Amino acid sequence: MLRIAVATLRHRLAGFLGAFVALALGTTMVGMMTLTLAATFGTPHPGPQRFQDARTVVAPLGFEGNPMKAPAVLPPELVAKLTAARDATADRSFPVRLSTGSAGTTGHPWSSAAFAGYRLTAGHAPQAADEIAVGGGDRSLIGRQAEAVTADGAGRYRVVGVTDGRWFEDAVFFADPEAQRLSPGVNALVTDRGPEQLSALLAGQQAVALTGQDLTGIDPDSSGGAEALANAQAMAGSTTALALCVAVFVVIATFAFATEQRRRELALMRLVGASPRQVRRMVLGEALLIGLAAAFVGCLLAPLGAVPLHSWMLDHHVAPGWFTVPLNPLPLLASFVVGVAAALAGSAATLVRVSLIRPVEVLRESAVERRAMTPVRWLLGTAMLVGAVVAGVVIARTEPYLAASARKYETVPVLYVGAVALLAPVLLRPVTRLLTRPLRASAKAGPLLVRENILTSRRRTAATVAPIVVAVGLVGTLLTIQKSGDASALARQRLEVHAAGVVVPSGSGSGAGLDARTMERLAAVPGVKVTPVTTMNVRIGTAAGEQLDSLTTSVVPATALGGTVTPPVRSGSLAAPPEDFLVIDEHAAQSDGLAAGDRVVALLPTGTRVPAVITAVVARGLNGDDAYLSAALTGATAPTRVYLDSQAGPGRPLDERQTAAVDQALAGSGAHLLSYDAYLAAQRDRAAQQTDNAAVVVLGIALAYSLIAVANTLVMAMAGRRREFALLGLAGAARGQIVKVAAAESAVAVAVGTVLAALATGLAAVTQHASLDRLVAGAPTVVPWPQILATVALCAVVTLATAAGATGRETRHRAVEAAGARE
Repeated sequence: MLRIAVATLRHRLAGFLGAFVALALGTTMVGMMTLTLAATFGTPHPGPQRFQDARTVVAPLGFEGNPMKAPAVLPPELVAKLTAARDATADRSFPVRLSTGSAGTTGHPWSSAAFAGYRLTAGHAPQAADEIAVGGGDRSLIGRQAEAVTADGAGRYRVVGVTDGRWFEDAVFFADPEAQRLSPGVNALVTDRGPEQLSALLAGQQAVALTGQDLTGIDPDSSGGAEALANAQAMAGSTTALALCVAVFVVIATFAFATEQRRRELALMRLVGASPRQVRRMVLGEALLIGLAAAFVGCLLAPLGAVPLHSWMLDHHVAPGWFTVPLNPLPLLASFVVGVAAALAGSAATLVRVSLIRPVEVLRESAVERRAMTPVRWLLGTAMLVGAVVAGVVIARTEPYLAASARKYETVPVLYVGAVALLAPVLLRPVTRLLTRPLRASAKAGPLLVRENILTSRRRTAATVAPIVVAVGLVGTLLTIQKSGDASALARQRLEVHAAGVVVPSGSGSGAGLDARTMERLAAVPGVKVTPVTTMNVRIGTAAGEQLDSLTTSVVPATALGGTVTPPVRSGSLAAPPEDFLVIDEHAAQSDGLAAGDRVVALLPTGTRVPAVITAVVARGLNGDDAYLSAALTGATAPTRVYLDSQAGPGRPLDERQTAAVDQALAGSGAHLLSYDAYLAAQRDRAAQQTDNAAVVVLGIALAYSLIAVANTLVMAMAGRRREFALLGLAGAARGQIVKVAAAESAVAVAVGTVLAALATGLAAVTQHASLDRLVAGAPTVVPWPQILATVALCAVVTLATAAGATGRETRHRAVEAAGARE
């Protein structure tokens, strides 16, 4: 039967071309994603980075003998001892907002540049107080004026040099005296002495001598890029799983449809004496040959597709700058196996039904389809639907916080989309009847023909509708999940923070907050209550020096709790907190075994240890840690944002006089005032931008493949309708009328697919809302209408253009010739 399979392939290349293209593209998509995913499991960047050319570095000491990185500072007396012999170089690292640089820039003295391997590519080193060198900058920057904002305020500098770049930071270098003025504390000392020579000097000091591989502990990214690699791995893993589901589903559907189109041919083979086993072997042989060839082509194309994906990941900081996607045979082999398996599974889905047709039934088989669903399709569709409901209920009852993250919750919407797509033949008839009800009353033959063609050819229509459901459904469900989660997080923030306005520094992602002089001017504005907030990473531990956790906290004054800031309290109280308060969320309390009233030691980023008491445990945050630390414990810090209120009460709007006074206080600082609603809107827009960036990869590939599958299926379907079109021509229909009928059928298929995708989106949104409503009363549901409508429009354009073009090609011959043509 394998020889017969080869012969049928040779004589029916056009009929199998659609299946070949679908499988080749599916293997390509899976291959490029598995290559990228495998690359994320690679080894992080080896060895030290910031101090790669240093012999020994003295760094501040944290919990359990671990070194601390900047902004932790060394004790001044230790710095004086080590620099007295003039064989130690001080390094300072401080946040800078540079008008000509990127958002997250770090300042350093020029004398420490060489230890990270920086080399000038143009210009010269900064020498005067108003000169800087930009790391990784373009030569065109030399001679230009730039504004640099630090904790000391804004200053004007002239760019005199540029260096090569480094993946772990965007640096700007100052002359050593200027760097010392901007950041007096020394974060690390580089020396040529060995650790054994420094042991006596470091005895009893909160400092440690590092050398060799230990220097990675004080790198900006001490993991060597492993954390960024983990983010890339999560993105690649999610996209790979989604790509695999879409590819396998579409490939199986395409092969099943291709096999289903040959039912009469296969049944005729039974009539001339072929046994059911021989028919099955022949069909599987055809699928195997197509699968081998198409999977091989897909594996050849996959490395080419991984190149632009890799560039996108680097451009959008999804992966560390050193990340590469090497040519790895194992992921390609896995993709090859998946492609061949999908081809065999697609053919096997219809083997039992086709091979069991009795020869006598071939002669009296009606052209009208009597059953559109197979047992396998029923089983898979029902299982996915039940799985989605069960997963949603379990998450709502046990871990509703997962519903706020699309990456953690994406299994639920994907299961809903898959279930609706698989059950599409069942849902097709009622939806089509509803949508085509106006056509029933038409006196013209064309509309009635469109309606009846769709209702009587459910398998063909379902094969076209399924990719549309996948395309529109994935865009609708995943983006609805993400945007609703983001909106719920903002709604929670609106409930927890009561402020009239927010002052934010320009380019707030840089880490440089508002300088002290600006804060003094703000505090002097009459009638305005100022609440500075500093986002700070704090380690907490026991008095014995054991570290318990690392928390991202909001540093606020004690007067802010219970007034400006009111998170939902689970235990303890926010009323009249002590000056050494620490508020943690229930997730940290459970994982660390802490409760209200417990005392801990907080290790600040500067290296200072301060005792704190947990005064309250609040509800778990939706965007990470929800923790608050007393500003009295941290000393003077540069706030990352400032909440403003009228002294008449929290949340009261500022009047025009107060607003004008605040604007005057912010003049020249680079910071600006936003209403609290505008501040939340800006955060919402930022989250939407991140969502759209993620959708480019996560949904873009799946969407493109689904559209190709739609076009592919239509080409196959129109090729199988050549005699039908010929009969319409013999009945008097003009070629243009036949094309219009086929295009109208495709338009109805798009409408049906959109309705079914809307059903999947609605089910996913309702399931997610059940979880989010437990976190935020009246949690909002945000439907991304522009993206959904754009996807529907794209599907409509592709479907109509393909249907019209394929029908026009099949009707180019005379009706008599087409009616008598061999299939």
